[in-house]
Amino acid sequence: MSQDYKDVELKFKMILKSLPEDKRKELFEKLKSMEPSQREDMIRKIVAANEKKQEVQRPKKPVNTQGKKVQKKPDAQPQTKQVKTKKPVEITERDFSKNKTETKTKSNKELIIVIAILVVFCAVCLGIKVLFDDKMDAFVEKAQETVVSSVSESSNEVVTTSEIATTTTTVTEETTPTPSPTPTMIPLAADSPDLTGLVIVIDPGHQEQRSDRTEKVADWLSDEKCGATSGAVGVTSGVPEYELTLRISLKLKNYLEQCGATVILTRETNDVDLTNQERAQIAVDNSADIFIRIHADAANDSKSSGVKVFVPDSGNYKSSAVGKGDILGQTVADSLGLEFLGTKATDVYTGLNYANSVASFQISLGLLSNSNDEAVLLDENNQVKICEAVSQFALEFKES
Repeated sequence: MSQDYKDVELKFKMILKSLPEDKRKELFEKLKSMEPSQREDMIRKIVAANEKKQEVQRPKKPVNTQGKKVQKKPDAQPQTKQVKTKKPVEITERDFSKNKTETKTKSNKELIIVIAILVVFCAVCLGIKVLFDDKMDAFVEKAQETVVSSVSESSNEVVTTSEIATTTTTVTEETTPTPSPTPTMIPLAADSPDLTGLVIVIDPGHQEQRSDRTEKVADWLSDEKCGATSGAVGVTSGVPEYELTLRISLKLKNYLEQCGATVILTRETNDVDLTNQERAQIAVDNSADIFIRIHADAANDSKSSGVKVFVPDSGNYKSSAVGKGDILGQTVADSLGLEFLGTKATDVYTGLNYANSVASFQISLGLLSNSNDEAVLLDENNQVKICEAVSQFALEFKES
């Protein structure tokens, strides 16, 4: 992905954050139906339209209408001149009264002229402003019509001017935090397994606010890192990873419990302060048969796609973790129609290291930096497929 498109994606994310939930979902549905190349072109056009609108709204510098300053001519050198002395003129009271009346009349005339000039000047200015506003409104309307035409040609859908205007609204305030999703009953598949007796702990990855606390990556390592972060953000919809993982985990809990398993979530809301070590400890304290950490990551390359699994490279399941991780990852990937990228044993994840006494798996269901993966994961039917795939993996784990 070029640096140019990275900048476009960043600007598009800011635009999405400013939208109401209903408009954001509506725009996402339109983008989801396109091919990746068409989707990228449309995103570029929306960002360009937003930038044009900001440029139009930016106030122009006032124009100096007073004209050039009149340079005063230098005073001529005074000439020495003999002045003949005249006899003083005697001014009578009648003359003084007459001069006073003439002066007052002249001042009144000058005041009337000044007021008349000001009235004319104000009228002219008002007329210019009205004319300018009319032309500006016409220009904005024309720009919006151009965007509507371009977007409609790309998506082959009818898009109204009001929708584009809403889509390209400039970010002026903080986005209201998305409320935690409400779990719904997930219908069981005809071949749903019997998971009675299994204790499964599910960790919906990340949380709404980054944790200020730090912790060691592992007891045997000196490295430290942040206790928890908010995760990735969807490149098209702007959905936060912490919100998506909880949405899927609530469905997964509901489904596995119907299969007979005892299911525990490390969190059931987005507004928590829970470090990765504390999440791992919940699995250990409940003697989990299976500990699954649900994630949806991102990559620098927007073309990167697929499902990946991570397991601890230490602990009681070190020898079998990769093999079992391959089963989990391949089952989920097949259900979603995505590529399985394999299982990696590692010590970089705190939440796995501190839960290495139980069977621990961290699954990246897809990459939110890839618009196709993002669309797949946001589809509720696919979220149910994830539940079915995990239940089949749990049955195989139980029988092994």
